[in-house]
Amino acid sequence: MIGGSLCAWMCGCDDNDDIVPVPYENVDRIAVLVVDDATNTFEGGGVYHYNTLNPTFNLKVEEVPANDAGYITVLFEEGNEIIYYATQFLNYDGAIVKPNPFVDASHFNKVDTEDFLEFPVNAIALTSESTDGVEQKWAVIQNDWFIRKGAELKGDNKVFYFKHQLNKSDNKSIKWVFITKY
Repeated sequence: MIGGSLCAWMCGCDDNDDIVPVPYENVDRIAVLVVDDATNTFEGGGVYHYNTLNPTFNLKVEEVPANDAGYITVLFEEGNEIIYYATQFLNYDGAIVKPNPFVDASHFNKVDTEDFLEFPVNAIALTSESTDGVEQKWAVIQNDWFIRKGAELKGDNKVFYFKHQLNKSDNKSIKWVFITKY
């Protein structure tokens, strides 16, 4: 033992040579990322962890328009769980109820590269709301670690998105929601 340590020390090995990277966990992770339309800033979102690896990634949306009071839900079908739920009202602000807790943007990691990840041509809009300007909102989150990790994995990974007006009478409450799985 002492001889091996002495040999390693003499050969120039440092203490970091003994670190073994943690293998990739074979489970599903879904990220819900929210960008504010007015300020064009990433506000945060939520991350969901599942104990299984589902070979597909399907979302189901239910949207009730804000004639007076409405809502929108997004269900991850394979996990049978609502991953996004928000109210929308005509005369006052709606609210994002889920993800809860809503994790602040400072808790999301960015990649160190300077390259730009183009908006995926196969991205799927989840609502009938206008998607004009989605590339500008994508530019705000394209360097997020969850987006990049999902983009590098092969398989049935998709990017879903929609524009959500929490208050139909006030355009200051518009959010863009991006959902991806890795």
